[in-house]
Amino acid sequence: MRKVLWVTVCCFLSVTCTIANAMDGPHPKEHEYNHTMPNALKGANIALKTADGQAFQAYAVGAENAGKAIVVIHEWWGLNDHIREWTDKFAALGYYALAVDLYNGRTTTNAEEAANWMKQVNQTEANAKLRAAVETLKRKGRKIATIGWCFGGGQSLQASLQVPEVVDATVIYYGMPVMDVAALRTLRGPVLGIFALQDGFITPAVVKEFSAAMDKAGKSLEVHNYDAAHAFANPSGQRFNSAAAKQAWEVTQAFLAKNM
Repeated sequence: MRKVLWVTVCCFLSVTCTIANAMDGPHPKEHEYNHTMPNALKGANIALKTADGQAFQAYAVGAENAGKAIVVIHEWWGLNDHIREWTDKFAALGYYALAVDLYNGRTTTNAEEAANWMKQVNQTEANAKLRAAVETLKRKGRKIATIGWCFGGGQSLQASLQVPEVVDATVIYYGMPVMDVAALRTLRGPVLGIFALQDGFITPAVVKEFSAAMDKAGKSLEVHNYDAAHAFANPSGQRFNSAAAKQAWEVTQAFLAKNM
């Protein structure tokens, strides 16, 4: 039950950032970060709590009475203004959008630091925060999606697996997928995977393995592969590919419109 589209987009640019599950990722010196001035942000930082009472931060924006909501999950840089702008963008499309902070308020533009922080993430604690975010959004009966990039791409799937019965759609941008067929069988909604053919970490072989696992689980997976490098959709990266990013964003909007 998978639909695979191989999309060729001319690109010779690359930004590399690994995900929580990939301990042997690119060397931090390969990373660069553009310091760009954000647009005026529309939302606000809020405090949430996990089921066991652990407090954590999130950025919320959008109409409280929106019928659809989305959990947004940051890259390895942390919940910075780039991710807040993405969250604002979803609010402008009619979502109540909630960006979860898995770094406890920390952000960085230093790749070495980002790599260390990513490796320090306790997945059990992260899962509790992701579950709390999804459950917070569901209280008003909204349809729910999750989305993340890089580190956050893997966490987007993790979020959906925490409360699979209430998540209607999952979007993964070049994040490390889950290969556990038993876990994937619990998903209710379809998954969209945006991947890069030049990615040396979430390689085409990893994507193929994930597709096979989703097939075995009997779950819907739509994959779009771009001839670009890891993190091609991040305009704050030195190796941003605007053509690939534009096409991936159009695919993402169509997928969410269909399933939300």
